[in-house]
Amino acid sequence: MEKVTKKQFANSVIWKFTDIMFRKIIGFIIAMLLARLIEPEAYGIIALTTVFIAFSDIFILNGFNVALIQKKIISDKDYSTVFCMSFIFSVILYFSFFFSAPFVADFYNSAELKYVLRIITVVILFQSVTTVIRAKATREMAFKKMAISSSISSVFAGIVGVIFAYYGYGVWALVVQQLLSSCLDMFFSWKVSFRFSKRIAYSVSKFSFGVIGTAFLDFCGNNMSSLVIGKSYSTIDLGYYNRGNMLPETIGLNVYNAINSALLPTLASHQNNSDELKYMTRKIMSLSVYIIFPLMFGLIGISDILIPVILTDRWISIIPLMNIFCLYYAINPIRAIGYNVFFAKGESRLCVLIEVLRFSLMLLCLIVVVFLIKGSVYFLLLTNFIVSIIVVLVTQFLLQKFIGYTLQELVVDIFPSFIMSIMIVFLVKWISWTGVAEGIVLLCMQIVAAVMLYIISSIFSKNSNFMMVYQYYMLRTSQNKNS
Repeated sequence: MEKVTKKQFANSVIWKFTDIMFRKIIGFIIAMLLARLIEPEAYGIIALTTVFIAFSDIFILNGFNVALIQKKIISDKDYSTVFCMSFIFSVILYFSFFFSAPFVADFYNSAELKYVLRIITVVILFQSVTTVIRAKATREMAFKKMAISSSISSVFAGIVGVIFAYYGYGVWALVVQQLLSSCLDMFFSWKVSFRFSKRIAYSVSKFSFGVIGTAFLDFCGNNMSSLVIGKSYSTIDLGYYNRGNMLPETIGLNVYNAINSALLPTLASHQNNSDELKYMTRKIMSLSVYIIFPLMFGLIGISDILIPVILTDRWISIIPLMNIFCLYYAINPIRAIGYNVFFAKGESRLCVLIEVLRFSLMLLCLIVVVFLIKGSVYFLLLTNFIVSIIVVLVTQFLLQKFIGYTLQELVVDIFPSFIMSIMIVFLVKWISWTGVAEGIVLLCMQIVAAVMLYIISSIFSKNSNFMMVYQYYMLRTSQNKNS
């Protein structure tokens, strides 16, 4: 694998960011329209089904494709072998969900869930194709083509979903939207082949074991709360929990994913040089929090104004949940970047060890909060955030032993962004307290003020990330003028 240059990395991140944000903005607009047409209970049913789809992603999207991206030398037979493995897994998983659907519906006391689960999990079959397509495109840094393809599918599927919701199809509008989006994602340039190699399958499986183990434990930790809330509380509580996660995930997780998409091939290209790997890791860590911290803390600052404006007053209950989710997604890149370092070096077993710890702590908190003290959903989410802090510290400890990236260096890398982000929270809250405006006017004032403060603070502090982004922007502008 050739070393990925800074320019290639920057171009890939920009296109992936464009791809993710366009799809998420469209998805957010569609979600706002659907939230006005569909009751919270429908979102609770969909939230339960997405748990099963996320489980299938462990084997289809989050396992074998990582092995393809990390591999130094690759051929068409590698792609076709992984496709065959993914397709076989997808068929097995689909029929497992199909026949278990009645039992799942009885467990959650929802007759409609049986039919929804059987239909919506068809996306698993589509994903067995898209996983190889996107792995190949990621290796080739072809994020522009992926952005165009996924944007078209998101817009079309969203429009169809809104039409179905308008005519009163309820939860089935959400089902149709997801099916169409996944189906259209398959139409990307790659010729499907069924050539299979036992040698390649063994090699891929050997590396993927750690990746799949990490993804499985991550899945358990992320979805354990949703499953318990759906059973121990109510589908309405689960709907609030799901919607509380919507904005932080749309903004925080997906902004990081834009960086993460180009991160593994970039780090893998430096896997034989620990000094270069540490340098790249610090740069990416600093840049990630510089972008994500102000978004998450800014969202906390404007949440009490934002939610009534975009989702109406009936969704006010999600504000405390959303704020905790914001804190979680703010620190999530620290753990995720560490995982990518371990993957790049072929040491996926370290990720498994961390996830075992994370899952164990989350399970302990779940038992204590739900079954012993019978705490609220808010308290349950807060304990999960505390667990995420512990996991970040453990990940950093292993990074220090592995590539020499110390906790003190991490603090140096993230502290400037943290301070500027806290300043944003105080500023937007102060604007709200002054009572100079209300509703959407106040919201716009808060956003503009926050952006201006962050830019001015970056300039006066001579922030290295701001200077890097600015210099890259000027270079691109100059190149566009010359062309």
